[in-house]
Amino acid sequence: MDAQQVLATIGEPTRFRIVALLADGPRTVGELTSALGALQPQTTKHVQALEAAGVIRVQRLGRRRLASLDRESLRQLGAWFTGLAERTEDDRALESYAADIATAERRAGADGAAAVAFTLERSLPASGDAVWRVWTDPDLAARWWAPRHFEVVRAAIAPTVGAPVELVLREGDGAEYASAGTVREVDQPSRLLFELSPLDADGAVVFPVRVEVRLEPEAAAPTATATATILSVSVRASTTDPAAAPMLAGLEPGWSQQLERLADLLTPPHD
Repeated sequence: MDAQQVLATIGEPTRFRIVALLADGPRTVGELTSALGALQPQTTKHVQALEAAGVIRVQRLGRRRLASLDRESLRQLGAWFTGLAERTEDDRALESYAADIATAERRAGADGAAAVAFTLERSLPASGDAVWRVWTDPDLAARWWAPRHFEVVRAAIAPTVGAPVELVLREGDGAEYASAGTVREVDQPSRLLFELSPLDADGAVVFPVRVEVRLEPEAAAPTATATATILSVSVRASTTDPAAAPMLAGLEPGWSQQLERLADLLTPPHD
């Protein structure tokens, strides 16, 4: 079944009416002509188009031509629409993001002040040293440090107090988003505190964001020889600009997606 052809065929108003009439049961071409108030040659052309698209069947019973819906084809079309209607992970993420934005706007004070603070935790199948490297090696960070549908254009970070932190992301339409900050505290290889604040087109900070990363060995690894690390990421941000509410609300889903990519990077491939 060619769904596009079927939809284009049914979309013509007279053919749509024919399909609706046949939904109640088979009819002769003459009966369809009468119901439509049309000339028989015109009705015949529409019936032929629907038959060619696989929407209806026309059977000759003696001197009569009886048209009926091809129910199986319509079931296939229905299954195609059902597939389109299935919610994806991206749909759920967008719905959650929209809800977060609405919540942030409601919570904003009269002066537009708003703040977020959250902690995300992940159990990673890697040593603490390995997890530390993917945070502090810019080349490794560039492989995961972006939400879905974004790519890392540039990443800079180092486990040194005062080192600059930079992250530039590009969306599918080519739009780029920059964030920057400074490493404030380092306790290698278990704790990293830095700023990573979004920048406007002029390079000014839109609102400050502080990120604290903590690593600890997992108490009970899956097997005696396995190594696992608990990663905890705490993010705090605030703004007095009501227009920044969507960006503020997007921090938690964005970081959650980034940590999923980090976990994928550290998970060994299965045979």
